[in-house]
Amino acid sequence: MPAPATAFADVAVQLPVAGTYCYEIPARLRGRVTRGARVMVPFGHRGVAGVVVGLLDTIPAGLDTARPLDALLADEDPIPADLLELCLWISSYYEAPPGEALRAALPVGAQVSAQKIVELTPAGEQALSAGGALSRRDRDVLGVLAQAGGAAPQRALVKPGKAPRGTSGPRGVRARDIAELVEAGLLRYRREMDQARVKARTERTAVIARAITDDDRAGLARAPKQLAALTALERAGGAASVAALRQHEPNIAAHLRALARAELIHFEQRPRALTGLITGSGADNGGNGDMNGVHAPSAPPVLSEAQAQALTAIQALLADERFGAALLYGITGSGKTEVYLHAIADVLAAGKSAIVLVPEISLTPQLAARFRARFGDQVAILHSALSNRQRFDEWQRLRTGAARIALGARSAVFAPVANLGIIVVDEEHDSSFKQEEGVRYHGRDVALVRAQRAGAVCLLGSATPSLESYFAAESGRYKLLALPERPTPKPLPEIRLIDLRVHQPERDAMLTAPLAQAIEETLARDEQVILFLNRRGFDTFVLCVACGQPLHCHQCSVSLTYHRGRDLLICHYCGSQRRVPDRCPSCFATGRIVRRGLGTEKVAAAVAERFASARVDRLDRDVASGPQIGPILGRMARRETDILVGTQMVTKGHDFPGVTLVGVLCADTGLSLPDFRASERTFQLLTQVAGRAGRGDRAGQVLIQSYRPDSVAVSAAAKHDYAGFYRAERAARQETEFPPYGYLAAVRIDGRYIDQVIDTANALAAHIRPHAQALSVDIMGPSEAPLAKLKGRTRWHMWLRAKERKPLRQLLRLTQRGPDDAHFQPPADVRVSLDVDPVSAL
Repeated sequence: MPAPATAFADVAVQLPVAGTYCYEIPARLRGRVTRGARVMVPFGHRGVAGVVVGLLDTIPAGLDTARPLDALLADEDPIPADLLELCLWISSYYEAPPGEALRAALPVGAQVSAQKIVELTPAGEQALSAGGALSRRDRDVLGVLAQAGGAAPQRALVKPGKAPRGTSGPRGVRARDIAELVEAGLLRYRREMDQARVKARTERTAVIARAITDDDRAGLARAPKQLAALTALERAGGAASVAALRQHEPNIAAHLRALARAELIHFEQRPRALTGLITGSGADNGGNGDMNGVHAPSAPPVLSEAQAQALTAIQALLADERFGAALLYGITGSGKTEVYLHAIADVLAAGKSAIVLVPEISLTPQLAARFRARFGDQVAILHSALSNRQRFDEWQRLRTGAARIALGARSAVFAPVANLGIIVVDEEHDSSFKQEEGVRYHGRDVALVRAQRAGAVCLLGSATPSLESYFAAESGRYKLLALPERPTPKPLPEIRLIDLRVHQPERDAMLTAPLAQAIEETLARDEQVILFLNRRGFDTFVLCVACGQPLHCHQCSVSLTYHRGRDLLICHYCGSQRRVPDRCPSCFATGRIVRRGLGTEKVAAAVAERFASARVDRLDRDVASGPQIGPILGRMARRETDILVGTQMVTKGHDFPGVTLVGVLCADTGLSLPDFRASERTFQLLTQVAGRAGRGDRAGQVLIQSYRPDSVAVSAAAKHDYAGFYRAERAARQETEFPPYGYLAAVRIDGRYIDQVIDTANALAAHIRPHAQALSVDIMGPSEAPLAKLKGRTRWHMWLRAKERKPLRQLLRLTQRGPDDAHFQPPADVRVSLDVDPVSAL
């Protein structure tokens, strides 16, 4: 007999496993489980969260039975249909587990887990009290449960050498012992959901129960405060939180209770109204990371002619009410943000919503403050510096429509906004939009797909567009909009190249004579300086002069960096730390360890010594993360810092009018990396950091020190020549058939044992090579990765290149299947991961 309609659910479990799984919907839940609903399901011997991606009338062919769902998370809203479809597209395109892709659409703090609880049954309690036929081990296991109050998590019971907290039971309880007692009916399993997850805030709300008559009012004539409370509720639309009413009448709770006894009102738990959060800017609150700054909406300035033309073109795309993509290419300081703000104002006026993606919102509090100043509490901020509760509340404001602008990093592309009108991707070239672990999606590309599915406009903006985006605009797939000038009379800063082969820099400060003189002159004019070196730490490598061997990280194939502030050697990849040894670990020589190289910590110390009267600050990952960034940027904005030394964090869109000099200490640090995007990234970094100069009333200048001043990236940046760089780099890519003239995917293999990794890489290559030839896909490798060891795991990789996406994706799927379509199964400790459209070759 066929099962009733929607008796089964197709579920994507939130684990790194391929495919979806069929579960039976218990009778008690039928009619309540919908597509997008969040559920708890049994998976193996544990309970996990999942998302219903489909409802089925019958069990799929090939399955005899389906396990029932454990629970419906009724207090969690289903994932909206558009986000559900977007995540399933991500799963398919990036060859990622669907449950992991759907996890991205959930607010932080809403993750649900379950643990397996073992508890005594009445038969077990009786057997324990009677003793008798129980073996000693069975009696010990049952005794542990009894001491724990009759129940304990299984993972605590079977943990080697330990009994559950608060007990003194036997060591090393085995899962097999528990399973045998369950089969005998003396123990049983149940699953318990984790209650630590963040939930939507609610508050006690007074609600008028029925229509209020004249007789009701007459009856309250002798209770004027009760009548006043009832009137206040009527004025509030029939419902108001008790907390809000108490602000006007401190003792109103007692009067409300009296109205409830008279059945004129009742109480409900309703969602609490949430207020917005904002990262304060350095200019308005000292940049101290305060998340509660309030900004009165500001009037928009008059646009320049170029800005107005760009806005008109965007408005035309919005008026079509269908998908459109545009690239806003504007030089640094040309006013791209103001164009975004005007376009979003038009979207809001039309009753629609907006998403704004920025590379690292926590690094640009000025931008967040500027959006709040223009749009007030309609802006919701989403970034990692917020607590889980704050991020969850901001997510809820977007979901309920209390906020209609989502501003955040790449994960904000999943913001639950309704009636989407525009997605803005600021600094679209930035590599931080690419997720490098787990589901390796690219925030910019997902933004384009989401806008396409919503019939919205996707606006990409950059002073240094990625080659792929500019090529798409040049080819007509995106509309190209240009802001070639700054909206004020201030020109772009003058850029001078200093050849480090001719001008020898000072050892620790790495300042050549021309740059040192320029700093002195800038300080004398009471102006500010930014010095850029994309290398943090004090000494960037430490070695033994007896044998010449550098000190490497034990977990990664990289040299350790010495940080004087903590007096430690630190690996910048895995974070491991250790003291500088007295004896060389290679040749055991004593007293021959020396430190060499330059990082921002050493440069800042040397610059502070060189310019003793100057106030020197530093901005890099060692001193600035999360809320620590605010004070540093605040001091710079208030002009309490004269010289700011930093890594690429100083390039992230900061607007400091007092900065008239930018010095690049060594422009070549990234040029020699084994990555086909090395030249592009170098050009982008140099152009972006140069754009920090001369943004105020005074002209700016930039001095770039380089050992390779004739390289295309350096020389084009010195001329503000994006077009020239683009032409040269495009020709190089065309010759190698790299993006935008081809499509790439990386197959990454890593494991603890080098032999297993190499064998797996070679076996996988041998399996797909015949298919690659048939599909006209090039295989590069397998070979050792440039970072051959990371976090204790050996790394190899293989790159796939094709002129079309379809054959590349067909081959990628074959990497996960062995002969006869069986799943390709590497050794247990070896991981094979796929990276579609990779942005890093390291």
